[in-house]
Amino acid sequence: MMDLALIVLVSGVCLLSLLLLAAVAVVRVLSDRRRRDRLHQWAAQHRWTVTPHPAVDWGARLPGGNRAGVSVALSTTMNGYVVSVAEYAYTATQITTGSDGVGGTTTSTSSHTHHFVVTVVRLPHSCPSVAVERRGTISKLAGNLFGSSGVPTGHPEFDHHFRITAADAGAVRGLVTPALVQAHLAGAVPTWSLYGAELLSYRPGRITDPEHLPGIAAPLVHVARLLTGGGIGPV
Repeated sequence: MMDLALIVLVSGVCLLSLLLLAAVAVVRVLSDRRRRDRLHQWAAQHRWTVTPHPAVDWGARLPGGNRAGVSVALSTTMNGYVVSVAEYAYTATQITTGSDGVGGTTTSTSSHTHHFVVTVVRLPHSCPSVAVERRGTISKLAGNLFGSSGVPTGHPEFDHHFRITAADAGAVRGLVTPALVQAHLAGAVPTWSLYGAELLSYRPGRITDPEHLPGIAAPLVHVARLLTGGGIGPV
């Protein structure tokens, strides 16, 4: 009788856990749907376009390297530049092996999805590949695209805090101008990478409020203006 009661109790707890997980999943789906609907409504009102799962290769330059990780992109034109703000994600799986306490081993697997907001500004023409990132950070801005050695600018404070990687070290001086150096030191612009005609930056998070989209894009547009104002020529 006690065994039957225990079985019923355990079954009830398992059922309740499953119902709670299902409820959480439903709430999450409904929340994501409302968020997507709000993005579409806001975009239509403010002359932005929404592209679900755009055919882009930005993931190759982002953490996790998930080429299919961009789920949605919202685009417009700001100060003459075509700008996109997108959501990107990748899932990391960790396998942990330990002792079971009686001479054997146990293996557990856990997964975590990382979310990022990505900003891309398209320049009028292709440029030499270059990236600026903060020193002491693990970044995919440069990745395997430009090599790992830093290119000094000759500005001690900038070179202390930032690292420049470039496919052509000789092109850095024409790209990273004194005005751009000062903008980085003032914290007015984000770290970024330039590959072809695409200027890219990213930060952890998701697009929670579409009203923030212009503010998210503006700092990278400022980088684009400083780059193109510095006399960059096509390659």
